[in-house]
Amino acid sequence: MMELCRITLVNWHLFDAEDIDVQGNFGILGENRSGKSTILDMVQVVLTGANRHYLRLNAVAGEGAKGRSAPKRTVLTYCLGMLGDGNVRRSEALTYIALGFADREKQRPPVTIGLAIEARKTDTSETVLGRFVVTSKLLTAEHFTEKRADGVYAAHWDDVKTRIIDAVGAGHFINHRDKAIDFVREYMRRLVPSLPNAEQSAAALLKAVVNAMTLNQGYSATEFVRRFILEDNPINIRDLRASIETYRSVSATIVTLREKLEALTEIRELVVAFEESLGQKALEVWLARRAQWLASRAENRALKQQIVEARHFIDAEQEDRDIANEGIREAEQEIERLRKAIAAHGAKTGRDQWLEVLSGKMAESDRLKKEIEKRCRSATALDGLISGFDDGACIKVYCGLVHGLSGGVDRSALKAAEQELRARAPGIKDAVGKRYRETSAQIISLEKELGDIRRVLGNTRGSGGAAYLLDQTNELIRRLRSRGMDARPLCDLLDINDESWTVAAEGLLGRDREAVFVERHNILEATAIFREGRREFKGASLVSLNKLEEFRDAPQPGTFPTLFRSQDADAKAFILRRYGNVRLALTSEEFNQRGRALMKDGLYDDGLVRSHRAATDHKIGRAAQAAHLVILQQSFVQKTEALSDLQCEEKLLAGALAALDMQDADMLADILEERDECMRRMRDARDRIAAIDAAADDGLNEKLRAQRAFQDRKKEELKTIEARVSKYLLDVAVAERGLKGGESIEGSAMNLSVAKTLYRAERRQYQYPAGGAAYRQRLSSLRRRSDEPMPAGQAARSEAAAHRKLGKQAEEAESRARDRNRRAEIDARSSLHRYFNNAKFGVSSQIGPESDLLGAVKPWMNLLIEDIESNELRRYEDKAREASERASVLFRGEFVNALNTRVSKMERDIEALNRSLRGHPFHNEVYSFHRTAEAQFLPILKIIEISRMSDDALDALFKPDLPDDYPHKDTIQAVEQLLEDPDKEVSAFEDYRNFYAFEIHMEDVTTKARTRWETRRNTGSGAEQQVPLYVAIGASLAAVYGNAGSHGGPKGMAPALFDEAFSKMDGKNQRAMMSFYADLGLQVVIAAPLEKKPVIIGYVHSLVEIDRIGEQSYANVVQIGKRARDEILAMNPEALSDAEIAARMAAE
Repeated sequence: MMELCRITLVNWHLFDAEDIDVQGNFGILGENRSGKSTILDMVQVVLTGANRHYLRLNAVAGEGAKGRSAPKRTVLTYCLGMLGDGNVRRSEALTYIALGFADREKQRPPVTIGLAIEARKTDTSETVLGRFVVTSKLLTAEHFTEKRADGVYAAHWDDVKTRIIDAVGAGHFINHRDKAIDFVREYMRRLVPSLPNAEQSAAALLKAVVNAMTLNQGYSATEFVRRFILEDNPINIRDLRASIETYRSVSATIVTLREKLEALTEIRELVVAFEESLGQKALEVWLARRAQWLASRAENRALKQQIVEARHFIDAEQEDRDIANEGIREAEQEIERLRKAIAAHGAKTGRDQWLEVLSGKMAESDRLKKEIEKRCRSATALDGLISGFDDGACIKVYCGLVHGLSGGVDRSALKAAEQELRARAPGIKDAVGKRYRETSAQIISLEKELGDIRRVLGNTRGSGGAAYLLDQTNELIRRLRSRGMDARPLCDLLDINDESWTVAAEGLLGRDREAVFVERHNILEATAIFREGRREFKGASLVSLNKLEEFRDAPQPGTFPTLFRSQDADAKAFILRRYGNVRLALTSEEFNQRGRALMKDGLYDDGLVRSHRAATDHKIGRAAQAAHLVILQQSFVQKTEALSDLQCEEKLLAGALAALDMQDADMLADILEERDECMRRMRDARDRIAAIDAAADDGLNEKLRAQRAFQDRKKEELKTIEARVSKYLLDVAVAERGLKGGESIEGSAMNLSVAKTLYRAERRQYQYPAGGAAYRQRLSSLRRRSDEPMPAGQAARSEAAAHRKLGKQAEEAESRARDRNRRAEIDARSSLHRYFNNAKFGVSSQIGPESDLLGAVKPWMNLLIEDIESNELRRYEDKAREASERASVLFRGEFVNALNTRVSKMERDIEALNRSLRGHPFHNEVYSFHRTAEAQFLPILKIIEISRMSDDALDALFKPDLPDDYPHKDTIQAVEQLLEDPDKEVSAFEDYRNFYAFEIHMEDVTTKARTRWETRRNTGSGAEQQVPLYVAIGASLAAVYGNAGSHGGPKGMAPALFDEAFSKMDGKNQRAMMSFYADLGLQVVIAAPLEKKPVIIGYVHSLVEIDRIGEQSYANVVQIGKRARDEILAMNPEALSDAEIAARMAAE
C-alpha cells in the first residue's frame, strides 16, 4: 500500500519550511487558529493540482475573523500568509507544497507529488509554476529551499527542477504545469496502479477525496450519493437547449397566436351578435314604422267610409222627416181652430176667468212649495253643523221640526225655534265661514298635489317617462333618446344585493340615482345637448364617462360599492369612483374608525361631518321602481278620496252659510199658513171650472185632446228620426274631426302624412324585400278571418287594428332587440378591453375599445383572423415542426445516448459500491445504495429504457396524431410535455444525477431486517446518524482508490482525510469505524482540536501537534507504537466491550 508518509510545506500560510513525517493513520491536533486546517487544505490543493473546479478550502480564516465580512481562504492567501486583519506575512511568495508516499511493503519506489506556486499581493490569483511527480525519492524542504547568510529562503523553481532532476534523473521527474487533470492522472498511474480505467477515474477520485475533507454531516442520502459517489459529468446540451428553446419560443408564439385567435373569435361572435341585434332592431323599427303608416292609412280610409255611409243614411231619413213635419203642421192648424172655438165658448160661460184664477194660484203654490223645499234643504245643510259647534242644540231643534213638516208639526214651536236660530245665526255663521275657508285652502293644496301626481302618471303612460324620476331627468332622457341615444339613469342600471342596506344605499346616492348614462361614442353629442338645455334640464345630471377608465377593478370587500350588482361596467365604475372608499360599518366601533363610513340606518360620516342619509323613496332596481309606481297610484287614489270628502264638506258648509242667511226672509211658519190659504183657493177654482165643464161644449175638448195626441205621436216620430240623423251627423262630425285632427290622432291627414314620412325615411334603412316578406308573414297571423263579407268601413277598421297590433308587437320586439344590442355592445367592448390589455397581443394604432364596431372593428378583426389562420399561424406551425424535428434528432442523438451512457456507468458504480459494502458489514449490518427515479424525469428515463429495446421508438417524438394503439404513446407525450414546459429549466437535464433520488439501506445479517438511513437520521442518536454516513464515505473512498475490489493487484494510496471526524460517536463506534476503514485499506487522517487528543490517540499511529507562536506555526510529530495504543485503549472505558468491562468488574 502506498502510504502518505511526508508532508512538505514551504511558504504555506504560517509555515515557512516544514517537513512532517508520519506513518499509518495519523491525527493533526492543535488549538484554534494554530494551522491544523491549513495542512488539510494543503493536502487538498496538492491532490487536486490546485484545480479550482474541485477545491473547497476552509471557508473562513481563523485569525479571529467572524461573520461574512471575514476574508475567504484561497490558494493565493495561503501563499501570502494572510492574517485575519487582512494583512499578509509575505507581499510576494514562492511556495512549494508536496506529499510523499512510500510503499509499506517496500515493493515499490517512493513517490512525491507537489506544486510550485508563485503569488503576489498585487495579483488577483496565484500562478502555478509546476505540477510535478517525482518517483524513487521522497523530497524534503531542503530540495525547495536555499540557505543564505540571513536565513533559509525558497529557491527559484528552475533551480529546484535542476536539483531534483540531478537527484533522481530526468526519467523520474514529470511536470504538468498547464493542466491539473493531467497531473492528477499522472500521479494516479503511480499511486493507484491497480485501479481500472485510472484515466477516467481522476475526476471521481478528486471529488471523493475533497468531499470527504469537507464532509457535511447534514447530507441526505440523495445529496451524499450525488456529491460523493457519482461523477460530475454534465451532458453537453447546448445545441439541444437551443433547439428546445427555439421550439418552446415558437410553441409559445403559437399558443399566443391561438389565444389571440380565440380572443378575436370571441370578439367576432360578439360583434356578429351586435350586428344581428342591430339588424333585428332595424327590422323591428322598419316594421313598426310601416305598421304605423298602414294602420293610419286604413284608419283614414275607415273615417272617410264612415262619412260616406252616414251621409247616405241622412239622405234616406229626409223623406220620413218631411212626412212627419207635414202631419205636425196639420195637427197644429186643427188644434188652433179648436182652441179658438173653446175660447169663444169659455168667454161666453166665464170659464176663462176661473182658469186665470186657478193659474195664478197654482203659480203662487209652486213658489211657496219651492220656498218650503229650499227651507228643508237648508235644514238638511244645517244638520251637519250639529256636532262641532256650540249652538248645535238650537240647530238640532229647528232641523228636527223642519224635517217633520210632512207629518204635521206645531207651527208655534217651529216659529219659536226659527226665531231663536235667527238670533244666534251671526255667531254660527262666523264659525262656519272660518271652517269653510280652511276647507277651501286644503282643497287647493290637495288639488295641486293631485295635479303633480296626475302629470307624472300621464307622462309615464304617454311619453314613456319614469314615474320615479324628476321631470328634468325625464326630459333629458327623452331628448337624448329622440337623437337615437340609449340614455339610462343610474337607478335603472343597478340592483341592491342586500335589502337590509336599501335605506342607507338609496339615501347616500341621493340625486346620483338619476345620473344619466349614454354610450361612450355619444358622450360628446349628449354633452352638447345637455349644455344647450341647461335651464330646461336644471337639476338633472349627465355622467362624464371618460373619467371612469381607471376604475375597472373589483371593489374592496366591506365597502359601499359591494352593495350593488350591475351588468353595466360604467355604472360599477361610477359607484367605485364616487364612493369606493366608503366603509360599511355594522357597529359603532367600526363606524368611528378613520375615513368615510356608512351604517344601515343611514348614518353617514364623510370624514369630517356626520349626517343622516336615509331615503324615503326607493328608485334602484325594477322592483323598487314598480313599487314606487304602485305607491304613487295608491297615493293618487287616497288623495282623490280625501279631495272628494273635502269637496263634500265644502259644499255642505256653503249650503249651511246660505241657510244661515235668513235675516230678511219670511218665517217658515208664515209661509206654511200662506200655502194652506193658496191651496184652499185652488180647490174653489177647480170646483167652479168643473161645474162649468159639466155643461155641454159640443165635444170641442175631446177633439182637442185627440189632435194633441196625434201631434205628439208625429213629434215622437220626428224626434226618433232626428235622433238617428243626429247620430249620423255625429258620425260625420267625428270622422271629419278625426281627418282634420293633429299628429297624434290616428287616421288624420296629418298623422297619415307624418307616418308616411317616417316610413319613407326608415324604408331606405332596410331592404324592402326582406322587410316586406317579414311584414306579410306577421300580418297574416293577425288578420281576423271571416266567411261573411264586412262593410267597407268595418273592414278598414279591422285592417287598421291588425296593423296597429303588429306595430305594437314590433315596438316591443324593438325594445328587446335594443336591450340585446346594448348588452352585445357592452360585451364586445369589454372583450376588446381584455384584448388590448393583454400585452401578448400587442396594440393597434387605428383600433381601440371605443372604435366603431361595424365600421372599424369588424373589418380589422376579420382581416386579422384571416391573416392568423391562413398565414401567420401556419408559418409558425411550420417553424415549430422544423424545430421539433431538430430537437427530436438532437434529443435522440446527443442527449439520450449521452444520458444512457452516464446512467449505465452510474449503475455500474452503484453496483461496485454495493459489492464492496456486502463484503464489509458494520455492526453486523450490510449497507447498500438504492435509487428511485424522480417523478419529473420519469418520462425521460422511460425513454432510455425504450431506446435500449427499440431505437425506432424515438422517431415518434414530436410527431402529431400518433395512433391510439402506439405502444409508447403516453411516454412520448409525457416527454413532449416536459420539453415543452416553459417553466422547466432545460439546464436541469444536463446533470444526470438529478434524475434519481437515492437511499441507503441497512440490513441485519442475522435477522435480515432492513432499515432506511433517513429513518435513522430522523429518529436515531447522534452516533446512529453519523455511522451510516462514515460507512458510506469509507466505502466510496475505497471504491475510487480501487482497494475494495477483488482485482488482486498491488494497492495504491488510500488517504481518507477528515476534519473533526467521528465527533458524535462513542468509543465503541469509533473503534469499530477505524477497524472498518482498516479492512477497506484506507489510511485515516483526522484533524481535530487539541482537547480531542484522548479520544483519537488510541486509534492513530502518528500524532502531529501544531503549535503557533506569534505569526508562525510549527509541527511536532509523535509516533505511537502498537503497545502504546493498546494500553491507551485499555485505560479508556469507552474503548472496552461490554464483556471486557464486566470481566474487570468481577475481578475487582
